[in-house]
Amino acid sequence: MSQTRFELSPDRLIMVQATIHALDYSKHVTVDLILDTGASFTTINPDILSDLGYDLSDPNLRRIDFITASGITKAEIIAVSRLWVIGHTFEQMEVAASYLPVETYAHGLLGANFLSCFDIGISYSKRIINTEPIPSTIFSFTP
Repeated sequence: MSQTRFELSPDRLIMVQATIHALDYSKHVTVDLILDTGASFTTINPDILSDLGYDLSDPNLRRIDFITASGITKAEIIAVSRLWVIGHTFEQMEVAASYLPVETYAHGLLGANFLSCFDIGISYSKRIINTEPIPSTIFSFTP
């Protein structure tokens, strides 16, 4: 089991840090994500993905429509080379390139395509997330 500390946003949302690697692994950036059990996909700000070398204009990218609190939006699906978050590293993790409203104080959402790989316990009083990998998940990750 892995334990990770989290912070609360001004709106009392659970904020975790994630490290995303460039397509060629030449650099990485650490971002703040909101843990969102209602989000189907993990989302990352498109500007961050572009800065890391991901080509969001590639016509072969899968594009999806998804529902947000602000309405229906479109997003490109990108497989990031490496994503480290809440004590776990995923290779070739699919994320949606999507902007969040400025007032969220975050660079994206940590959604169900990541969270469903774990049994998760959250302690608000201790500000700790406990994660236990589910062995049958389809993603490649390193605990």
